[in-house]
Amino acid sequence: MKYYYGYILDSVNEDWKRIYTATLSRTSLQNISKVYIGETLSGHMVHTVAQNVREDISKIVVEAVKYARRTRSAKVKMEHLLFALEEHNINLDLLHLNYTWPESEDKEDTVSTSRVIKRKCKMPLDTASIRRRSLTPEARVLTAPTSAPKRWLKREQVLLMGNKKFPLSKEQQEFFVLITETCMGISEPTRRDALQRLSSDSSLQPMLPKLSLFIGEAVKVNVVQQNFALLLYLMRMVHSLLVNPNLKLQNYLHLFIPAVLSCTVSRQVCAFPAVQNHWALREYAANIMAELVKTFDSDDNSIMPRVINIYKAGLQSSSLTTIYGSLIGLSKMGKYAVRGCVIPQIRAISAIIEMHLTKEESDNDLNKQAAIYIRHRLLKMSAPILKNMHEPPDILEQYSRKYGFLGCSLYDAVLLERIMDDVVEEANEQKLSAEIAAMDS
Repeated sequence: MKYYYGYILDSVNEDWKRIYTATLSRTSLQNISKVYIGETLSGHMVHTVAQNVREDISKIVVEAVKYARRTRSAKVKMEHLLFALEEHNINLDLLHLNYTWPESEDKEDTVSTSRVIKRKCKMPLDTASIRRRSLTPEARVLTAPTSAPKRWLKREQVLLMGNKKFPLSKEQQEFFVLITETCMGISEPTRRDALQRLSSDSSLQPMLPKLSLFIGEAVKVNVVQQNFALLLYLMRMVHSLLVNPNLKLQNYLHLFIPAVLSCTVSRQVCAFPAVQNHWALREYAANIMAELVKTFDSDDNSIMPRVINIYKAGLQSSSLTTIYGSLIGLSKMGKYAVRGCVIPQIRAISAIIEMHLTKEESDNDLNKQAAIYIRHRLLKMSAPILKNMHEPPDILEQYSRKYGFLGCSLYDAVLLERIMDDVVEEANEQKLSAEIAAMDS
């Protein structure tokens, strides 16, 4: 066994020396950077990248060696490296490996009939003599089962153990269960304490993988089950984690963003829309989404364009609640998003809500209420932008022709915005003149 492990380590050391000296040279890194980013790296950057790559390769090679030990292989093969890459969550499609498994050659070994094994047949012994021989002390010693030596079992267990640590300790697991049950429980005071803990505790970073997965899966289930209360509790958990300055949420945005968007633009998030205030839940989720975009959006991940495209697609939905959630989300994204996505869709949205607003008795009270909220939201978010897009004087026929059913309401909203601007400007002038008069006196 000692020679077996030594042989494996020697082969791995030779492979590691070759990787370390050949593939991580300065020339290789300069060529890779020139191909992928179009420019060469500085000396400090080359050293930093090389050090990070060496650490990653070292971990992958160690994991491959452990897998080779498990399979009792004498050398580290390609399948061992692929297993190590999968263990470290590396996408194998990005590696461009043109590795083909060796074809199995199932060739039947032909036995020549010319060679005949001649062996003398032994006559069976007497059963009584066999029984007498097995009772002797010498036979007992020889036939006793030989147990494997226990000295190398602990060492082998350590060598075969994966280099990934267990994600959570027992205390952290108990705290995870306690914090999730408290946040989703029925007691509001204890829930506030738990949310306060989520928003300020710095020891939650190791628990973020499980917390983010719990929130993402719970939102999926409760959106389907239309459990309004639990969705609100989950959004409060997301907000508490977001405002915690000690946590790094970048690696878990793929779980938080779909959960928040689902609460914003889903067709129905509660079982009793006439009683439960799901409009507030949609606006609360839209505010959380705006904070996520403001905090984590960058040129590398392009979170803001993706979220805006989802909201923009929601404006073309047949569900009025989805349109309302998309309007709220776009209003939180800023004036440029409203001007580019909402203003061109005003006429189409006006045609959808007209049938619900003109009827005295609507078949669906939820759609009528949604149409009222959509009209209010459109007037509130579009009037300041239309005021800058249209030069005075404003013409009612022009608004009605361009924006359809909501043209008259938008005309009144724009006039109100202009009057308010004039009043504010006049008040500022009076304040300034009063200050000048006070200084002269």
